Amino acid sequence: MARIYRNNVVPEIELPNLDLLTLLLDSEQGVAQPDTVLHVDANDPSNRLTKADLIDLTQRIAHGLRTHYSVGAQGPNKDVVTVMSYGQIMVPAVFFGVVAAGGIYSAASPSSTVSELARQISIGNSNLIICSAEHRDVVTAAARQCRVPLERVLVLESSPRRTLVSLGTNRNVVSAEKLAWQRITDPKALKDSVITILWSSGTTGLPKGVQLSHLNLVAETVIVNYFGRRWAAAEMEKGTFQPMEYRTLGHLPISHIAGLFGYLCMPVYNGGTVYWMRRYKWADLLKYAKEYKITAFYTVPSIFLRISKSPEVQDHFKYVEAASTGAAPMDAQLQQASNRRLGNGQDTYIGQTWGLSETTGAVTAPVKGEFDITGSISPILPNVELRIVDDDYKDVEPGQEGELLIRSPLVMNGYYNNEQATKEAFVDLKDGGGKWFCSGDIGVIRDGKFYVVDRKKELLKFKGLQIAPAEIENLLFTHPAVSEAAVVGVPAPDDPGTDWPRAYVVRADSSSSNDESKLRQELLKFVADRLAQHKQLRGGIVFVNEIPKNAIGKFLRRELRDRAKREVAVERGVGKEKARL
Repeated sequence: MARIYRNNVVPEIELPNLDLLTLLLDSEQGVAQPDTVLHVDANDPSNRLTKADLIDLTQRIAHGLRTHYSVGAQGPNKDVVTVMSYGQIMVPAVFFGVVAAGGIYSAASPSSTVSELARQISIGNSNLIICSAEHRDVVTAAARQCRVPLERVLVLESSPRRTLVSLGTNRNVVSAEKLAWQRITDPKALKDSVITILWSSGTTGLPKGVQLSHLNLVAETVIVNYFGRRWAAAEMEKGTFQPMEYRTLGHLPISHIAGLFGYLCMPVYNGGTVYWMRRYKWADLLKYAKEYKITAFYTVPSIFLRISKSPEVQDHFKYVEAASTGAAPMDAQLQQASNRRLGNGQDTYIGQTWGLSETTGAVTAPVKGEFDITGSISPILPNVELRIVDDDYKDVEPGQEGELLIRSPLVMNGYYNNEQATKEAFVDLKDGGGKWFCSGDIGVIRDGKFYVVDRKKELLKFKGLQIAPAEIENLLFTHPAVSEAAVVGVPAPDDPGTDWPRAYVVRADSSSSNDESKLRQELLKFVADRLAQHKQLRGGIVFVNEIPKNAIGKFLRRELRDRAKREVAVERGVGKEKARL
């Protein structure tokens, strides 16, 4: 009999048959009122958007995209609009505007190189690109490479005017007229729709386009907030309800599900305000957290690590009432150390979430009014089923480690234009009622709580950002001095959940270059010039005579990871010994 885990209190809730825009902008479930301030420029707080402003801009952008670029003219789920921007208050209007026009919002990372962006544009068959001014050079180069004319490259700006201007025609696409979005209530249409593409490496390989539907994002919005609203209703009945003023700081990339969902969907649904940082800087994070009295704070473990250790942090987070983390596991020690820097140091507890882009974000989350400081990933959310299985997809006993499988309306329909990758991401278990998504994360249940303890997948993470070893390997293969290369992660010092890529390289001709130091620097620069900053070989380059492989020639990454751990232990041990001398 299948061992399937569900939420013990509320296994399932009814989800509304509504599209995302109607749920957030035109239903009673969205708490924000017309005059609720939703988005504020942290550097210029006079520059802000209310809900009424957001609806107005959404419909004007939708009209401009439909009129000038035919987005959605042939029906929904067809026209992919690639968007690359740092945080600014116009991004939510662009997101909703693309969806309102009937398009698909493809979220490109602001750290993308020209080749990385061009690959996403090509796979997404996108012929319209929106970017902020900072990314104009990268975007125009990628557009030329993909033969997208400059008239179809739009520059987004939130201040001093709210504009979306074509580079080729200088036309402002924010129209004087409005286009209302299509209200969708048909369950099949909601499930089969594609409104957003996020780029994820999945368990292995190069980034793939995660297709998210209306159903996915509506379900995540409703499910994640269910227990908080239930708690508030109970408190109101008792006459003890004291609503939190919802203020959060937009500092995570909006190309990541945490930023896209947390800053674009959550504020409208909960009636809160996002103070937008144009780009993440540590000093600005501290300044704005204190200046705007941030109450709701979600960030990655590496930033909580800095908060816990930095002497600069004094009372900057004293107003934080709700704190959570995700994107990488946080152990109990870091969780407790960070708790002491939030609120009054006693009553604010960081809750962990766990999920992926492929699950529209969190499938586990803390319950309002409860807390855990053991490093667990929190309870399973309603409408989510989990299994923990061995390599043969047999359920393991409680206390044993295995891969976490997920079944839920939160799970994507598949990868964009990639049937093979979609097929490989799911497993059909006859005893469990159908297809399950394979997370690639190794989990265990202890004392009724879930923990993520390792990765089965090859994917690495740097401060919450994904790194596909295959991408770095494929680049190294193109260098004439490299015969073979395999990349694995080594743990970053004092930064839980962050991997440093380390390359094991077999030289093409060992006699041609006896100076390993010179070649090492050459390869480091070769990668630095071609890949995003978070994908650099911080773990170093090790030259080897051969790379271990199995009988069919596949790299034995576990052997390389074990070797890397031993080497790092020696390297860092030697470093400490030198420091003492």
